[in-house]
Amino acid sequence: MPHKTKLIVLTVLVLATIALYLGWNLGVAWQYALNLRLKTVAAIIVAGVAVGVSTLVFHTIVNNRVVTPQALGLDKLYELSKTAIIYFFGAGTLLSLNFVTDYLISLLLMVTFALLLYRLIFQKVAQQNIYFLLLVGLICSTLFDNMTTFFQVLLDPDEFQIAAYAGFASFNVVKMETVGLSLLTIVPILFYSLKHYHKLDVMALGRDHALNLGLDYDMTSRLLLILVVLALASATALAGPMMFLGLLVLNITLELFKTHQHHILLLGIILVSILCLMLGQFMVLHVLNFKTTLSVIINFVGGIYFFWILLKENKKWQ
Repeated sequence: MPHKTKLIVLTVLVLATIALYLGWNLGVAWQYALNLRLKTVAAIIVAGVAVGVSTLVFHTIVNNRVVTPQALGLDKLYELSKTAIIYFFGAGTLLSLNFVTDYLISLLLMVTFALLLYRLIFQKVAQQNIYFLLLVGLICSTLFDNMTTFFQVLLDPDEFQIAAYAGFASFNVVKMETVGLSLLTIVPILFYSLKHYHKLDVMALGRDHALNLGLDYDMTSRLLLILVVLALASATALAGPMMFLGLLVLNITLELFKTHQHHILLLGIILVSILCLMLGQFMVLHVLNFKTTLSVIINFVGGIYFFWILLKENKKWQ
């Protein structure tokens, strides 16, 4: 099947899923329910674009289908920041924060950490800095996770529930102000990625080939890594951590579109990301009746898919 046909089919599936989510069982107060669902759909589209673009660009840099931007530890830093606020200032402080203020604090914290990490590593390491960056990111992720657990066990049960909920992705309560702020960050990143997709095509060939073709690989990779962090931090600050979403949508997209042309892959991974989020949110609302969160579904499906990938690759190596 041609790639254009696959993109059209994915677009139809996304639109059908959105229509089904919006129109299913609206009830008597349909105007109120529809308004809430429209906000959720807007947030899902923005988060889907952010996760899709950041994951694909990161894959182009590291050339690894298993390692995703979540390995940098931004999700765990987000959880730690929420738990630390509750521990030091009380749950009331976190709950009373304006949505815009909460979003900006989370975004600023994650971007500052990532840029500091990049600056220290790129200055110290000359060769294979990307993989060293991933290693440090995994160490920081483990550290943040342990610190979060440490603070959580010191909280009383009510505050612990609030801190635990902050670690799950959710589109149940969406404020359009935060969606608008996310758009200000994500739209320029999407525009840049689509405009300079040919640079991504060249980078996918590897550092040596990219340099031979005249591309400033190191400078381009640094710029793209900054864009990855901005997009991922925006998605995390908007909806919460989604650990396995990047892994899931990246591998599905690469299986569907067996090509290295990034103008096709970018559109494909955005559609796949939005479709996965919409299907997960549909299950949360209409099937499970809010008995679980979206991140639980994503992590469950993504975790199973992750092990399947490992088993599949293990057979190839044997």
